[in-house]
Amino acid sequence: MVVLNAVEILTAKETQIFNMLGKTTAINTVHSYLVDTLLTAGSLAVGEGADYTASALTTPTRLTNICEIVAKNYKVTDTQRAVSHYQGEDELQRQTQKALMDWGNAAEFDLVRSTLTSGASGTVSKLSGIIEATSKSTNHTSHTSGTVWSASILDGLIQNQWTNSNGTVATDLFMGPILRKNTDYFTQKSNIVVNNPGGQTTIVRTVTTYETAFGTLRIHAHRYVQQSGDTTARVLAITPEKLKVAFLEKPYIDTNLARSGPYENRAVVGTFTLEVNNQDSQFYADGFLNA
Repeated sequence: MVVLNAVEILTAKETQIFNMLGKTTAINTVHSYLVDTLLTAGSLAVGEGADYTASALTTPTRLTNICEIVAKNYKVTDTQRAVSHYQGEDELQRQTQKALMDWGNAAEFDLVRSTLTSGASGTVSKLSGIIEATSKSTNHTSHTSGTVWSASILDGLIQNQWTNSNGTVATDLFMGPILRKNTDYFTQKSNIVVNNPGGQTTIVRTVTTYETAFGTLRIHAHRYVQQSGDTTARVLAITPEKLKVAFLEKPYIDTNLARSGPYENRAVVGTFTLEVNNQDSQFYADGFLNA
């Protein structure tokens, strides 16, 4: 029997933001962390020989998020493990690998898009994802529905963030496939001189970074920032070092599930939340024409 074949997984894996962020530890189901601010910049000059005048101190602000349990349960019968499958693998092992991928996709989806649910009255607890948890009146812009995505709009978003975040601007920009393609149309590519008698052999129609006077953005396509159910297109910009994934329980395979028949019962389980150390260094905008 040929055992070199593999079953192609058609569904894409999309865990780039989850993997990009730093990891930390949560110690409770409600994860709390502190942020603080400096004084508004101004003169602190004092006269020669004069007494000091104490400035009013600022106290840290406590932010919280809810830990979410993400679990992918799967069962594989003893019969399926005994059957000689096309791919030549043990079916329990293959389904475990798929469950790990499914868990990663689900974690990425909620990390980006989830809205806070407390879990009271029998409801499932859900974390506040990046879009919701980082959004403020100063960094969440809702354009008129059907606004055409353009370089001038992106320039304005970055300038606005630089002004409101005291100079800390996002470094990574995520968007769906249509806006990602449209971004290639409005960015100015550098001219290239090729010393090649046969001419240039590679046609470059895309850019991976967008540089402005206020900072440089790395540009990414992302499957969950833009979904088919979203009425307008949207963009999300983040500074990865200002966001963390806080684990209460790191992902593991739970094998302690009841076996009441000829099957193996397993689950991939992990509990985590999002920690936002600086809301101002992220921005989100929607309302764009999805065409």
